[in-house]
Amino acid sequence: MSASFRPKSFLVDPKQYRAFKSHEAVDKSSGMENDKMTTYQKIISDATWLGADIENSERWVYRLTEDDIAELDQALTGARSRGVGLAELKRDDFPLPGLGPRLEQMLDEIENGLGLFLFRGFPAEAYSKDDLRYLFWAVGLYCGTAVSQSNRGDVLGDVRAIGTPHDGPAFRGYTSNGELSYHTDAADVTALFCLQAAKEGGLSRIVSTPAIHNAILAERPELLAPLYDIYHWGRQGNELPGQSPYYTQPIFAVESGRFAGRYTRTHIRTAELGGITPTLTDAQNEGLNFIDQICTRPAFNLTMMFEPGDMQFLNNHLTMHTRTAFQDDQEEERKRHLLRLWFSPPNSHALPESFQPFFRDINAGAVRGGFPSPDGQTVFETQ
Repeated sequence: MSASFRPKSFLVDPKQYRAFKSHEAVDKSSGMENDKMTTYQKIISDATWLGADIENSERWVYRLTEDDIAELDQALTGARSRGVGLAELKRDDFPLPGLGPRLEQMLDEIENGLGLFLFRGFPAEAYSKDDLRYLFWAVGLYCGTAVSQSNRGDVLGDVRAIGTPHDGPAFRGYTSNGELSYHTDAADVTALFCLQAAKEGGLSRIVSTPAIHNAILAERPELLAPLYDIYHWGRQGNELPGQSPYYTQPIFAVESGRFAGRYTRTHIRTAELGGITPTLTDAQNEGLNFIDQICTRPAFNLTMMFEPGDMQFLNNHLTMHTRTAFQDDQEEERKRHLLRLWFSPPNSHALPESFQPFFRDINAGAVRGGFPSPDGQTVFETQ
């Protein structure tokens, strides 16, 4: 796609990312001349935003046109009429000559811009859930390579309340209706497709991870050192045979001047409660507590209510997200239901070395993250 095709709002210079640790010798008079003191720099990038500043911006929202909807419908009808199964579907089976470039722009925005994007206006109520599942998977083929969301091999998942407990080592927040804490998912990008909104509640809230980092730097800079150090994380029961149920990763890290963050406190708590990994230090706990506190500040939050047909895309290295508690309708077909993809985009940047224990391949453009299944099987719904 040529640069001239892109709206100006999508042109973001990667050099704008400036976040690194610099090491300065401690004054010899302190008696610590052989020690080092780490200082941290403010992150400057388009991904450093406050919800209050972008909530009315059109930069991260694209409303589908009648031509876009007709193109999706035509591609869906054509692929279905030819009998192409979901597992065999390829991009060539689902041509999107007009919308395809828009999806490329979205990938640029979530990787080099704000870190989030929303497509709105698809008439989901006019299609069966099977057709919507097929369509979302097809759109995902234009975005990157899907990775499994659990060791059951679900490359296309369902976000809906099925009565699962709201705690424990195998807790899956996306199958409950309770309020979730701010977190990131275990992949480069999360995409959600709303089939049916909740009767009440279920608000989506997003914060900028670099903005959280900068707030800590400004208010409690002493807490950054533990957050850049390693934490132990639990795999939530998704480990492969012979694999440790725990791994290490920091909350914040930098690679080649580019910031990356990851935070899911329930997974860190799982590791600590397992009794094998070290207990969190007071400084580590205080750092996590302060992240939680900043995330709840209204100015940091970008809040939206999903509408049927919405497709939301989030870069998990640049944003954290949550969902408020919700109440479902009694009628099964009117209960809240979203489809979810985790994927690796082709334009991703390299990740810090400290992310390797979980993501495995940290090179730019790599297929990484997720929870592989033992036998490599793939399924297209949450089981």
